[in-house]
Amino acid sequence: MDRAFMALTQNSLGYKLTPISIRELLYLDSAPCDVYGIENGLYRPLVKENQEISKDLLKELISQGKIRLFVDRSKRHLLIEKIQDKLTKVTRSLSIGNPVDNGRAQMNLLTVHLEYVYNNTTDDDLLNKHFQFSKSLCSFLLANSDHLEKIYLEYRKQKHHFIFSQPLLASLLLLGVLKNTRMFAAKEMEQLFLTSYLKDIGMSSIPVEKYDDENLSKEDKKSLVLHAENSIEILDGRVPLGPSHMEIIKNHHAFSLLNKELNHDVELDPMSISDDELARPVLVGTETVLICAMDIIAAMVTPRPWRPAEKLFNALDLVRVLISDDFSQEFKVIVSYFKGFKKE
Repeated sequence: MDRAFMALTQNSLGYKLTPISIRELLYLDSAPCDVYGIENGLYRPLVKENQEISKDLLKELISQGKIRLFVDRSKRHLLIEKIQDKLTKVTRSLSIGNPVDNGRAQMNLLTVHLEYVYNNTTDDDLLNKHFQFSKSLCSFLLANSDHLEKIYLEYRKQKHHFIFSQPLLASLLLLGVLKNTRMFAAKEMEQLFLTSYLKDIGMSSIPVEKYDDENLSKEDKKSLVLHAENSIEILDGRVPLGPSHMEIIKNHHAFSLLNKELNHDVELDPMSISDDELARPVLVGTETVLICAMDIIAAMVTPRPWRPAEKLFNALDLVRVLISDDFSQEFKVIVSYFKGFKKE
């Protein structure tokens, strides 16, 4: 091939292609469009449109280090639609087979789909579909609450990027605690699960790769501090969550403020909250406390690029320091649930 023509073709591809995750291919039977990779510094088609995506093919790509994948930007929607179709099929067949396997499959797909939402938070159709998929997942989890711990542990093994797995991990723990209290009706638990799951959508304002760096820029730290407000802006009027649940989202960082006072570095928060923010009074109720506590525990017991996972005991001890004085009953409920939990 003529070098000038090749250079022109490569230059054109550089403008036309957009990156995808290899995880997106894990759950598909065939490719809805050509998938490109980089070989010897050049874009090459690695998977052809309609080609079967087998385990052997994926193993080969991974073993050869071909994990930076791309598709034509104009055909990106085909991959998203394929994942949505798969999610719909999995959701409809949740009552058939092993509930732990079914839960893992649905949550893996939902996690991939969450990245689509983070990348395009203004797309109403994308957000609404994600909300409905999440609601279906909650119904399944409530119907299979005896398996919640196994589903949680199985999902944690999947090693998704923590930005996309943390919301589900925290919400799974929350559902277990709520169920254990026997104080909440199914509809209440569903609404709180969805509130917990969507509360951090405002973190989408920061590129995901930046979260792998412990040292964020001042601007990124500011965006992180404001992520609860960003979440409200994204969700308000677009998903069926009531004012009280929006208030929980608004205040779910309350214990991050307290963490600053205690010099605890628990979550993603680099302790960059301003003194004015720290001084602002925050009203916190039982539901907010439980959501915050599960967020802290889920974050601590899973690793981050800059730190290993903590023991469950250490996470519970920090929650004790943060809430036991003002919310002693809530802390007892949390401890009661985790007493029967598998040792970390």
